[in-house]
Formats: sequence, structure tokens, C-alpha cells
Amino acid sequence: MTRFLSVLLVLLVMNTNAHAAVVIGSDIDPVDGPITLDANFSFGGDTTVASDSIPSVAVGTDGFGSLFGGNGTAVATYVYTYVVDVLADNLALAAGTALNDDGDASTGLAAGGTGTYNIYATWPITNTVSGGNTTYTLTDDMGSTLFSVSIDQNTINGFVDPANGQTFAGGEWVPLSSATLDATKTYTLTQESGAATFVSMRSAGILFEPVPEPSSILLFAMCAVYGVCLRRR
Repeated sequence: MTRFLSVLLVLLVMNTNAHAAVVIGSDIDPVDGPITLDANFSFGGDTTVASDSIPSVAVGTDGFGSLFGGNGTAVATYVYTYVVDVLADNLALAAGTALNDDGDASTGLAAGGTGTYNIYATWPITNTVSGGNTTYTLTDDMGSTLFSVSIDQNTINGFVDPANGQTFAGGEWVPLSSATLDATKTYTLTQESGAATFVSMRSAGILFEPVPEPSSILLFAMCAVYGVCLRRR
């Protein structure tokens, strides 16, 4: 029994050493002026260009810029493409790394396989988005919708600046939803503004991070019990 639990502990350590997540940026050029689009980012609808802005300060976005607005006549549309078995492990995040100030933390699991993922969005700290709510919709390559959620980028998970009493949001990874992703499929996350105003919406990037499967949680619990037993011997 002791040997069996020792093997479980080794497997857990091996698993939690695979610290990774997947980030798809928008403007990956940090210089104010030039825009360099991430290879997995594009514009949708009749949007063909947007304006660049300051980076988000969310963990893992060092070196990124951000985009706002767009030239769409009705709405602005940004598109992020995630091919699960191709694009993986491009951000090293140790387990427990804070993703925001609301308690969400990195799982530390390697991305790229079939399983449940948490999906987050980030943009610069702002309260000037004027296009109404921003809608994020995740679909697969069969046309099925996994989720669609609308948020207020000025206030969601926001904070009040004591200097002026104004509410701001952004500058962290804001949770959108969770979804079960298939490693063989391509997923499209579409971000769409509510209206075609100048600062209709903002984006610095999208984060896909795997969630532990029940078997992994059980493994952790068994190893934790084993550790307690060893300390009592």
C-alpha cells in the first residue's frame, strides 16, 4: 500500500510540474503605434482594422499591446482561433498564480488535451468603453455554441478609485465561462461590441486554461492523506 501511494505521489508531482496555459493576444506589439496581430487573432464581420492602446497588466501579458474599437458599421468584431491539439503551452504559470483579485488562480496544468477549460479575457484598466456590453461567444468547427456571455467591460469585477470615486475594470483575467474542449477540434471565440462607437470594446488577450479532472482531484486527495499518514508515523 505504501509503495502504491508513493507512486501516486510521484505521478501527482509530475502532473503539477507541467505549468502551462494558452494565451491568444490581439495586438502583440507593445509599442504604441504599430499593430502586430497575433497569428490566432483576426477581425470578423465587416471589421477590418482597430486602434491600438496600452497593455493590460494581467499576469502573462508582458510585451502585449491592446486593441479598441473597429471600423465595423454596426459593431466591432474580434475573432480568436484555438486549435486545441496544435496551440498549447505558450504561457508558463505555476499552480496558484493569481489571475485576478477575486480569487481565481492558475491550475498549473498543461493545456492542449481534451478536457474542461476555464476561459478568461483581459483588457487595459478602463471605464471608457462606450459600445454597451461586450459579448463573447465560443463555437466549435461544427457550428455548435458552447457559451455566449455579455459583460460590461467598464465594471465587471471592477474597483473604485478612491481618488475620484469612479469605477474601473480590466487589468486582470476576467472569467468568461468554462467549456469542455475536444483536442481534435478548432474553436472560435468571437468578441463583439454592442454598438459601433469609437471605444466600442477593448481587448488585450484571451486565456484558455485546463481544469483538473475528477480523477486528478482524487489523486491529489489520496496523496494528501498519504502525506498526513506519513507525518503521524
